Amino acid sequence: MNAPEGPAPPAPAWSTPPVRPAAGWYAVPVALLVLAAAGLFTTLALARGGAGAGGGPAVTGDAAAGVPVRLTAGRTYFLYVRRDGTAPFGCAVEQNGGPGGHGGVQGGVQGGVQGGVRGGEPGREHGRVRLTRKNSWSAANRPGYRYTASLTARVTGAAVLTCRGTDGPLLVAPDGTAGFYTGLAFLAVLAACVAAAAGFVLTLTRRSRADQRARLGAPDRPERRA
Repeated sequence: MNAPEGPAPPAPAWSTPPVRPAAGWYAVPVALLVLAAAGLFTTLALARGGAGAGGGPAVTGDAAAGVPVRLTAGRTYFLYVRRDGTAPFGCAVEQNGGPGGHGGVQGGVQGGVQGGVRGGEPGREHGRVRLTRKNSWSAANRPGYRYTASLTARVTGAAVLTCRGTDGPLLVAPDGTAGFYTGLAFLAVLAACVAAAAGFVLTLTRRSRADQRARLGAPDRPERRA
């Protein structure tokens, strides 16, 4: 005669020490904060220096008669023509002033009008500029105009830009690519700060829960049998 079956004895509860993240995990969000701070300072330095970005407002004028512009040497500017206009094939920048300008006035007083004109010639800087497609992808849309070329200024100050091969108005605008990169850098810095904050909270929460479980001696959940 079989013995009556009783309730099965409870399975032993196996408890393992709780997993407590090491303090070294805090190094990850700290590193993110350091990178974010370095990126922020670099971005601010580039934005303040305006590396590669043209300065001044956009101006419009006749391409053949000349467009009065204010340039900064080494910086890029965008050229726009009417949507139905032709693209220029050659441009030049003429800048007045410099040491020769004073010589022109002095020569005019001492030697007459002819001497003044000849003395003023050294004060003029005239030279062709090379037209490229630099940063054309970031050229903003202008109502009634289309982007046609980019140029890099070789002089600083007020000047007159003339172009051949196109008729009608010519719009000259500074290159805003540096501002675009600055905005992306700020977004990256913001994302790094959010990730660092999330890393701090996650690590702190897991360490706190592990310490609490260790104090209470709570066993882990039993594994499911296959």
